[in-house]
Formats: sequence, structure tokens, C-alpha cells
Amino acid sequence: MKLSNFILHKDILLIHADINGNDYIFTVRWRTLENKKGGEWELKSYLNNSNGKKDLSEKQLQQFIDRINPQWDWEKDQEQIMNVIKND
Repeated sequence: MKLSNFILHKDILLIHADINGNDYIFTVRWRTLENKKGGEWELKSYLNNSNGKKDLSEKQLQQFIDRINPQWDWEKDQEQIMNVIKND
């Protein structure tokens, strides 16, 4: 999966993706998680740019979402930042 042409407008992100030799356009929206730090991208729509169809499996869609969503450990990051500040 190759991602390109990222276009961000407020909380909406448009992404072109090459999946198995096919060009797809995805629209995702940033969703802030309740009672948690950070957030994640939520799939709003997609289509195969060659034929206009929605022909990806649930597994392929989940792989795309997993690829674009951050995998942050907020508590560990905060701890590392505090250690750097303390040791500086």
C-alpha cells in the first residue's frame, strides 16, 4: 500500500492510495476520543478511482485505517518529555 497526495481541510483528510495496483481515493475525518488523549482517523468514504466502485474487503479497509492512525503511547511520551526537561 502506497499513500500519496494528502490534502487536509480542517478535520477532513483526502488520501490517494495504491492498493494492489489500483488507485483509490479515501476521505477520512479526525475523531477525538472521549475521555482519552489524542484521537484517530475515521473512514468516511472511499472509491476505486479507475472504476468508481467500493471494492475493498473489510480486512483491506482495516489495514488502511491501521496504517494512517497514530500508534501513540501518550503516557510514555509524557514521561519521556518530563525526563528530558528534568535532565536538561
